Amino acid sequence: MAEVIWAERAYEHLEQIAEYIQKDSPFQANRVVRIIINETHRLHDNIRIGHEMPEMHNDWYRELKAFSYRILYKILNEDKVAIIGIVHSRRVLDLDMIN
Repeated sequence: MAEVIWAERAYEHLEQIAEYIQKDSPFQANRVVRIIINETHRLHDNIRIGHEMPEMHNDWYRELKAFSYRILYKILNEDKVAIIGIVHSRRVLDLDMIN
């Protein structure tokens, strides 16, 4: 069972998403956050479940999807992954945002 850690920046992204959605619907904001977090729990059993991030050209950088969001993660080793960011799929990924 792999360990899943969160980079501070990924927490900030999740908070920003929640704040944005909460303007229209606190219920939906909680729902989206809960589903994003639950999606990351899948990594405990299979660290390679996500697709490779096309911007990185590196098998260690992968992504899961939840709603319109990309949950970006990096495989640190076979027993540990780091959630490095969460971005809307319509946004162009700024690589500085996750480094």
